[in-house]
Amino acid sequence: MFNKTVSLTVAALTAAIFLSSCAFTRTSSETTQNTSDASTDLTSSTSKRDDDKEEVEVVVEEFVQSNFDQLRSDMAVGEGEYLASLASLLSIDDADKQQFYSLTKNNFNKLFVSPETTPQELVKNLNKEVAQAQI
Repeated sequence: MFNKTVSLTVAALTAAIFLSSCAFTRTSSETTQNTSDASTDLTSSTSKRDDDKEEVEVVVEEFVQSNFDQLRSDMAVGEGEYLASLASLLSIDDADKQQFYSLTKNNFNKLFVSPETTPQELVKNLNKEVAQAQI
């Protein structure tokens, strides 16, 4: 009887250890999977495209800030080297550049709403007009 009790106890302990190791393995796998999922979600939400777009916006704002008076002059007549450079920075297709130049001339008062229009306001107004014109 004693051997039977010892055998049952050993079997129960072995089963308990085995089951607890299975539970640990499952928990570890779930933790690893959840961590991997979170990492994937993070990297997919901060794509290179988003970074590139933000980089272009910064470059455009700096260009407009540095060349504001020249851009005002070019936009008033719808042509000029500063306006052409801005079109390139904005990635305006060659086929759409004439439309872009005309837009700046024809909508000059929407771009420069007052003599106190700032470079930041110009960029905001220009983005709005370009989007509406679907350039």
